[in-house]
Amino acid sequence: MPTPQYATDYDERVVSAAREVFAQQGFAAPVSEIAELAGVGVASIYRRYPNKRELAEHVRIAATSRVIAEAESAVAAEAEPWSAFERFLRGCLRAHAGIGVVLPPYEDAEDVSEELRGLRRRMIELIEQLVTAARRAGQLRADLGSADVFLLFKHLNPPLATDEERRAELRERYLELLLPGLRGDGAPLPGSAPDWDEVYRMCVPGDS
Repeated sequence: MPTPQYATDYDERVVSAAREVFAQQGFAAPVSEIAELAGVGVASIYRRYPNKRELAEHVRIAATSRVIAEAESAVAAEAEPWSAFERFLRGCLRAHAGIGVVLPPYEDAEDVSEELRGLRRRMIELIEQLVTAARRAGQLRADLGSADVFLLFKHLNPPLATDEERRAELRERYLELLLPGLRGDGAPLPGSAPDWDEVYRMCVPGDS
């Protein structure tokens, strides 16, 4: 699955800056902050992205594409299931991964682009492949679902008013605490594992 083909280096700079600003300040951050970080004018951003929600959609596309790339790389590089799964987690959570950026829920399911829908399907397929292989090998706890993994990214990457290098350092710190629990034979996890439809409904009300 190819990564999005942004029209110019300009688009890449703006999307990267938006990801960073949203990660630090949340979706309420002013576009002027994004423009300053990207080194462009506010008016030029609005000419390319008519509103902030459209810009946020491009951030989502870039982040989902990154998850796909990390999963494909892990599957190709590691023959051992746990090694592939761990490599995937670390890759998604390292610096500038763009995972877990805090963005608002969609107001309407029709706002989700077809591009993002296709990327989402590919992402789910790859995460399920990694999780299923590690569970079958007895290396990953049996009560962990593939959608759990996606929500773990959200919990490990909250919005913090600091730079990306420090956020990445903290993500790695807490991932080290988490990994033994993912492999362990401890007490069953409380509650039921979410499925992908439930996770999607949390982000896109009214869609299935």
